[in-house]
Amino acid sequence: MSDHCCDSTPNRPTLLARFIWSLILNAGLAIGEIVMTLITCSTGRLGDGRNNLDDTAAVLLSIYSERAAKKPADRRHTFGHQRMDVLAGFAKGCFLLIAAILIVYKAASFLLEPVEIPGTAVLITASIALTVNLASAMWLKEDACHSLNAKGTYLCMVYDAVGSVAVMISGIAMLLWGFPYFDVIASAVIVFFMTKSGLSLLRESISIFMQTAPEGFNYDEFESSVKAVPNVTAIGDIHVWSHAPNEHHLTCRVAVEITEFCDCDRIVKAVEGLCHTRFNIQHSTVQLVYNADEVAPNCGAPPQNG
Repeated sequence: MSDHCCDSTPNRPTLLARFIWSLILNAGLAIGEIVMTLITCSTGRLGDGRNNLDDTAAVLLSIYSERAAKKPADRRHTFGHQRMDVLAGFAKGCFLLIAAILIVYKAASFLLEPVEIPGTAVLITASIALTVNLASAMWLKEDACHSLNAKGTYLCMVYDAVGSVAVMISGIAMLLWGFPYFDVIASAVIVFFMTKSGLSLLRESISIFMQTAPEGFNYDEFESSVKAVPNVTAIGDIHVWSHAPNEHHLTCRVAVEITEFCDCDRIVKAVEGLCHTRFNIQHSTVQLVYNADEVAPNCGAPPQNG
Protein backbone atom coordinates (compact mmCIF):
# COMPACT_ATOMS: atom_id res chain seq x y z
CA MET A 1 0.00 0.00 0.00
CA SER A 2 2.90 2.38 0.68
CA ASP A 3 5.92 3.25 -1.35
CA HIS A 4 9.13 1.62 -0.16
CA CYS A 5 10.94 4.93 0.08
CA CYS A 6 8.33 6.22 2.53
CA ASP A 7 8.53 3.35 4.98
CA SER A 8 10.95 5.24 7.23
CA THR A 9 10.72 8.67 8.79
CA PRO A 10 12.86 11.55 7.53
CA ASN A 11 16.05 12.57 9.27
CA ARG A 12 15.07 16.13 10.24
CA PRO A 13 18.58 17.52 10.95
CA THR A 14 19.88 16.12 7.65
CA LEU A 15 16.92 17.46 5.68
CA LEU A 16 17.34 20.90 7.23
CA ALA A 17 21.02 20.96 6.27
CA ARG A 18 20.16 19.98 2.70
CA PHE A 19 17.61 22.78 2.52
CA ILE A 20 20.20 25.28 3.73
CA TRP A 21 22.72 24.22 1.08
CA SER A 22 20.01 24.35 -1.58
CA LEU A 23 19.11 27.83 -0.39
CA ILE A 24 22.70 29.06 -0.75
CA LEU A 25 23.11 27.63 -4.26
CA ASN A 26 19.70 28.66 -5.61
CA ALA A 27 19.81 32.18 -4.15
CA GLY A 28 23.18 32.79 -5.81
CA LEU A 29 21.99 31.24 -9.05
CA ALA A 30 18.74 33.24 -9.08
CA ILE A 31 20.56 36.53 -8.61
CA GLY A 32 23.07 35.64 -11.33
CA GLU A 33 20.38 34.60 -13.80
CA ILE A 34 18.27 37.71 -13.22
CA VAL A 35 21.35 39.86 -13.84
CA MET A 36 22.05 37.90 -17.04
CA THR A 37 18.43 38.40 -18.10
CA LEU A 38 18.88 42.17 -17.90
CA ILE A 39 22.10 41.89 -19.91
CA THR A 40 20.96 39.38 -22.55
CA CYS A 41 17.18 40.08 -22.70
CA SER A 42 16.68 36.30 -22.79
CA THR A 43 13.15 35.13 -21.91
CA GLY A 44 14.57 31.64 -21.42
CA ARG A 45 16.99 33.03 -18.87
CA LEU A 46 14.10 34.85 -17.23
CA GLY A 47 12.24 31.55 -17.05
CA ASP A 48 15.13 29.81 -15.37
CA GLY A 49 15.85 32.83 -13.18
CA ARG A 50 12.26 33.08 -11.93
CA ASN A 51 12.25 29.33 -11.39
CA ASN A 52 15.29 29.54 -9.13
CA LEU A 53 13.92 32.64 -7.39
CA ASP A 54 10.78 30.66 -6.57
CA ASP A 55 12.94 27.74 -5.45
CA THR A 56 14.78 30.09 -3.11
CA ALA A 57 11.51 31.31 -1.58
CA ALA A 58 10.26 27.72 -1.28
CA VAL A 59 13.45 26.58 0.45
CA LEU A 60 13.13 29.47 2.90
CA LEU A 61 9.60 28.27 3.66
CA SER A 62 10.94 24.73 3.94
CA ILE A 63 13.52 25.77 6.53
CA TYR A 64 10.83 27.56 8.54
CA SER A 65 8.52 24.57 8.12
CA GLU A 66 11.15 22.12 9.34
CA ARG A 67 11.80 24.21 12.43
CA ALA A 68 8.09 24.62 13.14
CA ALA A 69 7.41 20.89 12.65
CA LYS A 70 9.75 20.11 15.55
CA LYS A 71 7.53 21.95 18.02
CA PRO A 72 5.70 19.54 20.36
CA ALA A 73 1.94 19.22 20.35
CA ASP A 74 0.05 21.49 22.71
CA ARG A 75 -3.55 22.13 23.75
CA ARG A 76 -4.24 24.27 20.68
CA HIS A 77 -2.30 22.05 18.26
CA THR A 78 -3.03 18.54 19.48
CA PHE A 79 -1.76 17.00 16.21
CA GLY A 80 1.46 19.00 16.33
CA HIS A 81 2.72 21.35 13.61
CA GLN A 82 3.46 18.90 10.77
CA ARG A 83 1.01 20.66 8.43
CA MET A 84 3.42 23.57 8.13
CA ASP A 85 5.12 21.37 5.55
CA VAL A 86 1.87 21.12 3.59
CA LEU A 87 1.33 24.88 3.81
CA ALA A 88 4.83 25.46 2.42
CA GLY A 89 4.09 23.06 -0.43
CA PHE A 90 0.86 24.91 -1.22
CA ALA A 91 2.75 28.22 -1.33
CA LYS A 92 5.35 26.64 -3.62
CA GLY A 93 2.63 25.62 -6.07
CA CYS A 94 1.23 29.17 -6.08
CA PHE A 95 4.69 30.64 -6.71
CA LEU A 96 5.21 28.38 -9.70
CA LEU A 97 1.89 29.26 -11.33
CA ILE A 98 2.42 33.00 -10.83
CA ALA A 99 5.95 32.76 -12.23
CA ALA A 100 4.66 30.84 -15.26
CA ILE A 101 2.17 33.63 -16.02
CA LEU A 102 4.93 36.25 -15.80
CA ILE A 103 7.16 34.28 -18.17
CA VAL A 104 4.33 33.95 -20.69
CA TYR A 105 3.89 37.72 -20.53
CA LYS A 106 7.62 38.28 -21.06
CA ALA A 107 7.71 35.83 -23.99
CA ALA A 108 4.72 37.51 -25.61
CA SER A 109 6.48 40.88 -25.30
CA PHE A 110 9.55 39.37 -26.96
CA LEU A 111 7.47 38.07 -29.87
CA LEU A 112 6.08 41.56 -30.43
CA GLU A 113 9.48 43.24 -30.14
CA PRO A 114 12.27 40.70 -30.68
CA VAL A 115 15.81 41.67 -29.68
CA GLU A 116 19.20 40.12 -30.43
CA ILE A 117 20.29 37.63 -27.77
CA PRO A 118 23.95 36.65 -27.18
CA GLY A 119 23.95 32.87 -27.48
CA THR A 120 27.30 32.36 -25.73
CA ALA A 121 26.19 34.11 -22.52
CA VAL A 122 22.92 32.18 -22.52
CA LEU A 123 24.77 28.89 -23.04
CA ILE A 124 27.21 29.54 -20.18
CA THR A 125 24.58 30.57 -17.63
CA ALA A 126 22.31 27.66 -18.60
CA SER A 127 25.22 25.23 -18.05
CA ILE A 128 25.81 26.64 -14.56
CA ALA A 129 22.09 26.49 -13.78
CA LEU A 130 21.94 22.87 -14.91
CA THR A 131 24.76 21.92 -12.55
CA VAL A 132 23.15 23.67 -9.56
CA ASN A 133 19.69 22.23 -10.26
CA LEU A 134 20.98 18.67 -10.60
CA ALA A 135 23.01 18.99 -7.39
CA SER A 136 20.01 20.31 -5.45
CA ALA A 137 17.73 17.63 -6.88
CA MET A 138 20.12 14.86 -5.84
CA TRP A 139 20.31 16.28 -2.30
CA LEU A 140 16.53 16.31 -1.89
CA LYS A 141 15.61 13.12 -3.76
CA GLU A 142 15.91 10.93 -0.64
CA ASP A 143 13.48 13.11 1.32
CA ALA A 144 11.01 13.79 -1.48
CA CYS A 145 8.45 11.23 -0.27
CA HIS A 146 8.64 12.30 3.39
CA SER A 147 7.93 16.02 2.94
CA LEU A 148 5.50 17.69 0.55
CA ASN A 149 7.69 20.76 0.31
CA ALA A 150 10.82 18.65 -0.20
CA LYS A 151 8.93 16.76 -2.91
CA GLY A 152 7.85 19.99 -4.57
CA THR A 153 11.33 21.47 -4.42
CA TYR A 154 12.86 18.24 -5.74
CA LEU A 155 10.44 18.08 -8.67
CA CYS A 156 10.99 21.72 -9.51
CA MET A 157 14.76 21.26 -9.43
CA VAL A 158 14.36 18.43 -11.91
CA TYR A 159 12.07 20.55 -14.08
CA ASP A 160 14.51 23.45 -13.80
CA ALA A 161 17.24 21.14 -15.05
CA VAL A 162 15.08 20.21 -18.04
CA GLY A 163 14.47 23.90 -18.65
CA SER A 164 18.20 24.59 -18.47
CA VAL A 165 18.82 21.92 -21.12
CA ALA A 166 16.15 23.57 -23.29
CA VAL A 167 17.83 26.94 -22.87
CA MET A 168 21.23 25.42 -23.72
CA ILE A 169 19.76 24.04 -26.94
CA SER A 170 18.33 27.50 -27.59
CA GLY A 171 21.77 29.08 -27.09
CA ILE A 172 23.41 26.61 -29.48
CA ALA A 173 20.70 27.25 -32.07
CA MET A 174 21.22 31.00 -31.82
CA LEU A 175 24.99 30.59 -32.22
CA LEU A 176 24.59 28.36 -35.28
CA TRP A 177 21.66 30.00 -37.07
CA GLY A 178 21.09 33.32 -35.28
CA PHE A 179 17.38 32.58 -34.85
CA PRO A 180 16.18 34.31 -31.61
CA TYR A 181 12.78 32.61 -31.43
CA PHE A 182 14.34 29.39 -30.13
CA ASP A 183 14.52 31.30 -26.85
CA VAL A 184 10.72 31.62 -26.80
CA ILE A 185 10.43 27.88 -27.40
CA ALA A 186 12.71 27.27 -24.41
CA SER A 187 10.47 29.54 -22.33
CA ALA A 188 7.44 27.49 -23.37
CA VAL A 189 9.14 24.29 -22.20
CA ILE A 190 9.93 25.85 -18.82
CA VAL A 191 6.38 27.20 -18.43
CA PHE A 192 4.96 23.76 -19.19
CA PHE A 193 6.96 22.08 -16.43
CA MET A 194 6.39 24.91 -13.96
CA THR A 195 2.62 24.71 -14.51
CA LYS A 196 2.61 20.92 -14.23
CA SER A 197 4.60 21.04 -10.98
CA GLY A 198 2.52 23.87 -9.50
CA LEU A 199 -0.82 22.19 -10.20
CA SER A 200 0.45 18.89 -8.79
CA LEU A 201 1.53 20.56 -5.54
CA LEU A 202 -1.75 22.43 -5.23
CA ARG A 203 -3.79 19.27 -5.77
CA GLU A 204 -1.85 17.28 -3.19
CA SER A 205 -1.80 20.01 -0.55
CA ILE A 206 -5.51 20.80 -1.00
CA SER A 207 -6.26 17.07 -0.77
CA ILE A 208 -4.52 16.91 2.62
CA PHE A 209 -6.21 20.08 3.90
CA MET A 210 -9.59 18.63 2.87
CA GLN A 211 -8.75 15.44 4.84
CA THR A 212 -9.06 13.21 1.79
CA ALA A 213 -8.33 9.51 2.16
CA PRO A 214 -4.75 8.49 1.24
CA GLU A 215 -4.37 7.69 -2.44
CA GLY A 216 -4.73 3.97 -3.05
CA PHE A 217 -6.53 3.17 0.20
CA ASN A 218 -8.93 0.28 -0.53
CA TYR A 219 -12.00 0.34 1.72
CA ASP A 220 -13.27 -3.07 0.58
CA GLU A 221 -9.90 -4.71 1.20
CA PHE A 222 -9.63 -3.10 4.63
CA GLU A 223 -13.15 -4.20 5.59
CA SER A 224 -12.58 -7.80 4.50
CA SER A 225 -9.21 -7.91 6.30
CA VAL A 226 -10.77 -6.74 9.58
CA LYS A 227 -13.67 -9.17 9.25
CA ALA A 228 -11.12 -11.98 8.94
CA VAL A 229 -9.93 -11.29 12.51
CA PRO A 230 -11.37 -13.95 14.86
CA ASN A 231 -14.52 -12.87 16.76
CA VAL A 232 -15.14 -9.84 14.49
CA THR A 233 -18.66 -9.85 13.04
CA ALA A 234 -18.90 -6.45 11.30
CA ILE A 235 -17.14 -3.14 10.76
CA GLY A 236 -18.51 0.34 10.06
CA ASP A 237 -18.01 4.09 10.43
CA ILE A 238 -14.64 3.87 8.68
CA HIS A 239 -13.00 7.29 8.44
CA VAL A 240 -9.49 7.67 7.03
CA TRP A 241 -7.58 10.85 6.20
CA SER A 242 -4.09 12.28 5.77
CA HIS A 243 -2.77 14.75 8.33
CA ALA A 244 0.54 15.11 6.48
CA PRO A 245 2.10 13.48 3.37
CA ASN A 246 3.35 10.51 5.37
CA GLU A 247 0.96 10.58 8.34
CA HIS A 248 -2.40 8.86 7.88
CA HIS A 249 -5.18 8.42 10.46
CA LEU A 250 -8.13 6.00 10.70
CA THR A 251 -11.10 5.50 13.01
CA CYS A 252 -13.67 2.71 12.86
CA ARG A 253 -16.30 0.80 14.84
CA VAL A 254 -15.88 -2.96 15.02
CA ALA A 255 -18.70 -5.29 16.13
CA VAL A 256 -17.39 -8.33 17.99
CA GLU A 257 -18.47 -11.49 19.82
CA ILE A 258 -16.39 -11.97 22.96
CA THR A 259 -16.41 -14.21 26.00
CA GLU A 260 -13.85 -12.34 28.13
CA PHE A 261 -12.11 -8.98 28.24
CA CYS A 262 -8.85 -10.44 26.92
CA ASP A 263 -10.62 -10.81 23.57
CA CYS A 264 -11.07 -7.02 23.41
CA ASP A 265 -7.39 -6.29 23.76
CA ARG A 266 -6.45 -8.98 21.22
CA ILE A 267 -8.94 -7.70 18.62
CA VAL A 268 -7.91 -4.06 19.00
CA LYS A 269 -4.23 -4.94 18.63
CA ALA A 270 -4.98 -7.12 15.59
CA VAL A 271 -6.91 -4.33 13.82
CA GLU A 272 -4.26 -1.75 14.69
CA GLY A 273 -1.59 -4.10 13.36
CA LEU A 274 -3.46 -4.43 10.05
CA CYS A 275 -3.74 -0.65 9.79
CA HIS A 276 -0.02 -0.14 10.25
CA THR A 277 1.51 -3.07 8.37
CA ARG A 278 -0.87 -3.52 5.43
CA PHE A 279 -2.54 -0.15 4.92
CA ASN A 280 0.13 2.43 5.85
CA ILE A 281 -1.98 3.94 8.65
CA GLN A 282 0.22 5.45 11.35
CA HIS A 283 -2.55 6.38 13.85
CA SER A 284 -5.68 4.27 14.34
CA THR A 285 -8.58 4.43 16.80
CA VAL A 286 -10.72 1.29 17.09
CA GLN A 287 -14.03 1.33 18.94
CA LEU A 288 -15.43 -2.10 19.83
CA VAL A 289 -19.17 -2.75 19.82
CA TYR A 290 -20.39 -5.80 21.71
CA ASN A 291 -23.45 -7.26 23.45
CA ALA A 292 -23.63 -6.26 27.11
CA ASP A 293 -24.80 -9.76 28.02
CA GLU A 294 -21.48 -11.16 26.77
CA VAL A 295 -19.45 -9.25 29.35
CA ALA A 296 -21.98 -9.17 32.18
CA PRO A 297 -20.25 -12.01 34.10
CA ASN A 298 -17.05 -9.95 34.13
CA CYS A 299 -18.76 -6.65 34.95
CA GLY A 300 -21.11 -7.80 37.68
CA ALA A 301 -24.73 -6.91 37.99
CA PRO A 302 -25.70 -3.38 36.88
CA PRO A 303 -26.49 -0.95 39.73
CA GLN A 304 -30.13 -0.55 40.67
CA ASN A 305 -31.71 2.89 40.69
CA GLY A 306 -33.41 3.98 43.92
